[in-house]
Amino acid sequence: MRGGRVAADDLGADRRSDDLDSAFRAHRDWLVRRLALIVGDAEEARDLAQETFVRAAENWPLPDSREPARWLSTVGVRLAIDERRRRRRWGFLDLRVTDATWAVATDPDLWRALSRLDRRTRAAILLTTLDGYSQDEVAEMLQAPRGTVASWISRGRERLRSELGPR
Repeated sequence: MRGGRVAADDLGADRRSDDLDSAFRAHRDWLVRRLALIVGDAEEARDLAQETFVRAAENWPLPDSREPARWLSTVGVRLAIDERRRRRRWGFLDLRVTDATWAVATDPDLWRALSRLDRRTRAAILLTTLDGYSQDEVAEMLQAPRGTVASWISRGRERLRSELGPR
């Protein structure tokens, strides 16, 4: 009986490991792209995504295992914002200010305009526009009132319109 229990426990652990591995493969690149748009640096985004997956492994299975992308996005965005805040608090400079060539090549004007927005506004716009999250969901992710998130998005879009013109 005991041997059967150990085998069943091992199967469950293997299944959980496979699920985490599948989530990693399915969401890693997407998460890195989203975090890079927030922090403005591909290497820093990869580091933050890696930390996000470490936390996912520590908390696996996730509370809502059907939607790991939501959990990963929430944790990743919070880590990105915390890192930017920490760097500012301690007076660190962004290490790779010019390492955004991968993003600038796709639409240089849009990238420059986005990079001039503050990190919270940029995160709110990207999460609602690219990822399709509602303002309520973004408010929960960023730990801010919904009205504040709506204000960030509204002011950010207006600023983007004024910088980019009617296109």
